[in-house]
Amino acid sequence: MGRVTAIELPPDSLLAGFGGAGDYRDCFAREVPNPAGREVTLADYIEQFYCSMAFRPERLVLGLIARGATDADARALARGETDRIAVWEVVERDDTQILLHAKGTGTASWLAVEPGPSSTRLLFGSWVGNLEQSWWRFTAQPHQWYSRVLLSGVRFR
Repeated sequence: MGRVTAIELPPDSLLAGFGGAGDYRDCFAREVPNPAGREVTLADYIEQFYCSMAFRPERLVLGLIARGATDADARALARGETDRIAVWEVVERDDTQILLHAKGTGTASWLAVEPGPSSTRLLFGSWVGNLEQSWWRFTAQPHQWYSRVLLSGVRFR
């Protein structure tokens, strides 16, 4: 299992062009071995990310304030059968990446895969807008730690 590292956001990512020029964006990456000799797909990643033990506490909280935070909801998002999970709504999606925006919070999440012959690079990024008027300055460091925890928690069988 690969170590999570902070990297530059790929310029061609869906997250790179989202929001304004001065907004906060980050990107974390982790290499994972391809399970059973096959590439990890975006659908695999989405399902494992939102169903992971690392994300479960957040899902419990989200379940109190929004509908659509179950394993079945995560699987439906992964398969493209819905365009939302809890407070996030899909902005754009292609075969290798998905961008979700949580309206009213000034935040967005981005997941992407870069498949290779023996491993897949998982990417996870965030966007925060309206930085001057937000809570962001108080939560930037905990957010970066939590992003690493979430990406570390993704497991494939």
